[in-house]
Amino acid sequence: GGVHLLRKQVFKTFILTNCDILILEDVREILHLHKEKNNQVTMVCSLKNFEIPYGIVNFTEGGEISSFEEKPKMSFFTNTGCYILEPSIFEYIGENEHIDMPDIIMRMKEDGQKIGLYPIGENSWLDMGRMDTIENMERKIRELKID
Repeated sequence: GGVHLLRKQVFKTFILTNCDILILEDVREILHLHKEKNNQVTMVCSLKNFEIPYGIVNFTEGGEISSFEEKPKMSFFTNTGCYILEPSIFEYIGENEHIDMPDIIMRMKEDGQKIGLYPIGENSWLDMGRMDTIENMERKIRELKID
């Protein structure tokens, strides 16, 4: 993406975020953890809980059912698209290279850079990029009186 355009303008810790998200957390706390952990990148990650609406069947190579779980529930952390970054990130982006944040982060990780996460609750992140969340985001914005 366009983060490489900031290379000659940003010389200290900065926040990069997707334009279609809303994070309901105290940014000062996120920055504090980033500095305390001495991370080069801190990814804000949201807990997500899903229930698969179907039974999950596992089977052997011979076609025999080995296990069955009805409507399992899964929990995991997902990338919200909000990052706290150090300017060292620019060292991992080639001149005029088009590369996405996950790929930059993996380059840094493979190079031994410290990459951390800041966990937030499921209700602390809204992604307007999904039609089913636009109304929820509008409601939250009204509640917070954000203009």
